Amino acid sequence: MEETYKNTILESFYDLKEIVSSFNNLHEKYNWLLSDLDGSFPDKYLHYFTDYRIYNNRTNTSTYWITGEKLTELANKEDIYFIWGVFSAFDKKEIINLDVLKEEPYADGNPDFWIEAPIIQHPKAIIELVFWDSSLILLLSKDEEVSRYFRNKFAKWKDLEEYNNE
Repeated sequence: MEETYKNTILESFYDLKEIVSSFNNLHEKYNWLLSDLDGSFPDKYLHYFTDYRIYNNRTNTSTYWITGEKLTELANKEDIYFIWGVFSAFDKKEIINLDVLKEEPYADGNPDFWIEAPIIQHPKAIIELVFWDSSLILLLSKDEEVSRYFRNKFAKWKDLEEYNNE
């Protein structure tokens, strides 16, 4: 049976706090991989993460692993914002080893969002939240309840597949 995705695009930009609050705490039932981040993300918040790898080279982007509960706390910090970034949600039982991460979701320069039927980049992820160049927010989700809350919060949402076919 083919999995159904509820893919949504917002043609406005919102901060992490607004996005996370739209999930009605459902995001807390997941652990999250953060990758390809660009924005304001002070080091003083690194203790919120279960694990992280920070690279200062052009071959790897920094990656972060955080619980949904800690993501809620992090989202409430006023001095955090993301221009680019991918937040991938995983079942709490899923273990991700950041040292051998084979699929590293990315936003900047990724053409795979603009095709007929975009899919979540990491095969084990359930949700993918994408911050796109301070201008768009994308939500690719196998969790229909998360999609429903997200769409109810943001009145000007569009279906991503329809958007891509316009």
